[in-house]
Amino acid sequence: MSKSKILIVEDERITAEDLKNTLDSLGYEVTGIASSSDSFYTCLNSVVPDLVLMDIFLKGKKDGIELATEVKESHQLPVIFLTAYSDPNILERAKISEPFGYILKLSLIHIR
Repeated sequence: MSKSKILIVEDERITAEDLKNTLDSLGYEVTGIASSSDSFYTCLNSVVPDLVLMDIFLKGKKDGIELATEVKESHQLPVIFLTAYSDPNILERAKISEPFGYILKLSLIHIR
């Protein structure tokens, strides 16, 4: 049985590495860590994941909501947003991309 493949899109390196270590220990295969839209497409074209964990706010030209919308249309991949913000306006905007869900970064601390 093959491991489920997950792509992490997170511009805070320490958060991304911690999440990767947690997913590895749970038996998932992390296909890459992207910190911007450019590195996201490089990772996505290298190994297509089963799931994308996407930070809503990213450095660069596009934010996570724009990338999630594009990847849903082009690859039909499920996206779960990672965010430190629970602002209703941001979450309403994020709903446009029809994500599979949201994980508040604060709740990641409690996984351990």
